[in-house]
Amino acid sequence: MAATGRTQGRRWRTGLGKSVGAVLVAGALAGLVPADAAAQGAESRTTAPTGAASRTTDADGAGAMRRIDAFVRDRLDATGTPGAALAVIEGGRFVHQRGFGEDGRGRAVTPDTPFLWGSVSKPVTGLAVMQLVEAGRVNLDEPVRTYLPRFRLADPDMSDRITVRHLLTNTSGIPASASGEIGDRYDNAPGALADSVRDLARIAPTAPPGESYAYSSAGYAVLGALVEEVSGRPFGTYLHEKILDPLGMDHVVATEQDFERERVTPGHRSFFGVPVRFDAPYDTAGVPFGHVGGSLRDLTRFVRAELDGGRLDGRRVLSAKGTADTQRGHVAGSVGRYGLGWSVGTLKGTGERMVWKDGALPGHHAMVIMLPDSDRAVIVLQNAYHQLRAQEFGDAAFGAARMLSGASPRTTPTDPLALVLPWTTAGLAAVLLFCLGPGPAPPAPTTRGGPRPLPAQDRADHHRVARHHADPRGAPVVAALDHGRHAGHGTAVDPRRGTEPGDRRRARPAARRGACGPCRLGPTTPADRAISTGNPRSTIAERGFSHVY
Repeated sequence: MAATGRTQGRRWRTGLGKSVGAVLVAGALAGLVPADAAAQGAESRTTAPTGAASRTTDADGAGAMRRIDAFVRDRLDATGTPGAALAVIEGGRFVHQRGFGEDGRGRAVTPDTPFLWGSVSKPVTGLAVMQLVEAGRVNLDEPVRTYLPRFRLADPDMSDRITVRHLLTNTSGIPASASGEIGDRYDNAPGALADSVRDLARIAPTAPPGESYAYSSAGYAVLGALVEEVSGRPFGTYLHEKILDPLGMDHVVATEQDFERERVTPGHRSFFGVPVRFDAPYDTAGVPFGHVGGSLRDLTRFVRAELDGGRLDGRRVLSAKGTADTQRGHVAGSVGRYGLGWSVGTLKGTGERMVWKDGALPGHHAMVIMLPDSDRAVIVLQNAYHQLRAQEFGDAAFGAARMLSGASPRTTPTDPLALVLPWTTAGLAAVLLFCLGPGPAPPAPTTRGGPRPLPAQDRADHHRVARHHADPRGAPVVAALDHGRHAGHGTAVDPRRGTEPGDRRRARPAARRGACGPCRLGPTTPADRAISTGNPRSTIAERGFSHVY
């Protein structure tokens, strides 16, 4: 398991090198790129409305669940997802739960198998903020800097005007691309979240606060830091004390210690159409926007509390009014409306009001669809993800929800680009690398006595880099070029060994530039930086070329 502190390596991702060869090889691995699901696009291509939702009766309930199981299994087969878990909630209790396939260690998936939830973390963060609002410690319409003085963007005047509500509703003016500053750090040291927020000081806002909507994981990182500052507790600790433990979410993951205790299994990325195990470390800095996780049972308890106005089994975590406020569409989003962590719209094919959230991390996909007016919900957790097939991953939950409401599901055709792009790019890479050739060898540095060897520390750095780029436990990475000394990035390269003691200070600035400093085999592909928007129609270009959830 991952060691504590910053020894995780801050940007453990595949990407582009400076050379043409590295760029093209990374492009061939486009199927390995994570991002949040673009699921609502699939939802928009459904059957025509069939009228009011019809509840399943006791007589046909079992048959309905079998049909939903068969549909979900078909969707998993279509996307090549190795394992998943499904829950159906009705009348305040779960009426069906099911595991499919295997986890990343080859064991059967059950309702107790842990997953990471991606942007489904955001409604949890929204609830935490609303608790502080109801306690009188935070005002939604006060500037963020009232509670978090160190928060600042490149434009100080704009920073001073951003309110807590702006962050919750993604109308702060923080660009989508800012999420590249805070995503996938795999930083588990004390103060990791606060450090990530400080790095936003070089980000220029793209619009005045409150003027326009732009989905922002960076904004939710700021909210997490605000909760830490106001409560005086680490964010994960606050979640446990005030939300997760009171709701009986016994196996939830919100800290690195949780991640190790629950032995969260690796997810899967697609490599030329084949699911490949991807075993990433935990990321404490990413908890507010993407790194909460847990079992199907855990998420079911959270959703049941949301459906019952903020309470479960006699324990209340938020007032009914506050809960309703989080689920209300406050602003127009890219598709539908956006609340305080939740997306809000209509379930096509039924006309029902739908409160939902989807999320993705490298190798994981999660979706929650609540139908509050009929007191129903569907949850689907999957241990794989492919950005170019995002809508297909969303089909499982959307289809199950429509079937639950008496409508017929419809599936999304596979995007031809998802099938063609890896092979086309690999072919181009091979041709160009052949044409370019190896190039002339650089002259060896010499001293008066002959060639000068690399210092011992640099040789050690170089070998750690080689291990990082060919980690057998992660997704396959092609690093065909000799990147030499990797000057300037210290030693924070191998995500499992990281820096040697005493090297954290040197490694930290380089981690912000990329996983491998100047050689740039880090987070630089446009798809690798695709931000999760929770907007299924958005393209990679619309998402601002930023990476996260």
